[in-house]
This record gives sequence, C-alpha cells and structure tokens, in this order.
Amino acid sequence: MNVYYERQHTADPVVITTPDVVRDLFTDVRAKYKAGTALLMTVVPADAPWASELTVGIDGDKGALRYAGEDSPPTGWFSKSVTPSNPESVVYYFVTADSEFPPHAELAVTELEAAVIDYLTTGQRPSSIEWQTVR
Repeated sequence: MNVYYERQHTADPVVITTPDVVRDLFTDVRAKYKAGTALLMTVVPADAPWASELTVGIDGDKGALRYAGEDSPPTGWFSKSVTPSNPESVVYYFVTADSEFPPHAELAVTELEAAVIDYLTTGQRPSSIEWQTVR
C-alpha cells in the first residue's frame, strides 16, 4: 500500500508492507504532528490506486476514517464510534485541502492503526470498526 500525507509523497509515497511498518508509521506521524494538527493520510493499493482508498485523519490520540471503493455509497463510508465522540463534524487536512468527517466519527488512534492493518492485509473496507454513511 502507498501512503500520502505530505506534498513530497506525490512523487515518493510512503510504502507500507507489514503490520510493523504500519505501527512505525503511526508512531512517526504522531511524533511529528502533535495534537491539534488534524493530519489526513491517504492509503491506496500500490498496484491499483483507483480501486479503493482509506483516508485516515489523525489528531493526537484520536482520529477518523473514510473508505471509498467500488461497493461504497456515493460519499463513502465513515468510521462510527461505538460511544459518542465528536458531537459536531470535524475537519482533517491533507497539505492544504480539507476533508470533513461527520459527528461520532472519531475513534482512538489504536482503532485507526488496527483498521489500516486490516486494510493492508485484506484490501477491503476494514471490518474491525463500525461504519456510517452521510447524505
């Protein structure tokens, strides 16, 4: 899988190949981008970047997910917390572009990491979390 979260990744993406590499990526990103940054990462299959996409927002110890693939509704699938989380929509940023996530989309960063590992190993929408749609 290829990961994009900084401008230079357009030409040189971060490549994740194992669960340990995913864990290292999360450690590095959280060390570099402190809470309040609301960073957005895009994860796509290296061999078929248009087949599906997992977007990962990270803000300190929490974040949100959006999955888009052939079986997705028009706006995609958004993570859904099993306990109430963000009561309002939240915005995460990819370089200078922003993406809005619906209420109750924020999860613990450990859940985000597990979902990325699930996506890496299956190539499908992660089943380790609950999902919601928006209109």
